[in-house]
Amino acid sequence: MDKSNPKIFLTPTALASRWELTPSTLSQWRWNGNGPPYHKMGKKKILYKLEEIERFEANNLRSSTSQISLGKAQDQDKPWFRPPKEID
Repeated sequence: MDKSNPKIFLTPTALASRWELTPSTLSQWRWNGNGPPYHKMGKKKILYKLEEIERFEANNLRSSTSQISLGKAQDQDKPWFRPPKEID
């Protein structure tokens, strides 16, 4: 993370390119309440703060496909935090 300028923002197109997704996937995540937090500027302008993107990436780091995301306690109030489902 660039500590000298913490207010760097990415557009949905730039974030989609970073993650090799389509902008429409990010749009679906916003609609469903998944994905990283974002800022809506006016009626149409969407921006993602780089600091939040990097936090989202760190919280979704896995070492195997079977690993359950537990998230971090300080992130539980974030809109993108989803506690793991209990397995019966």
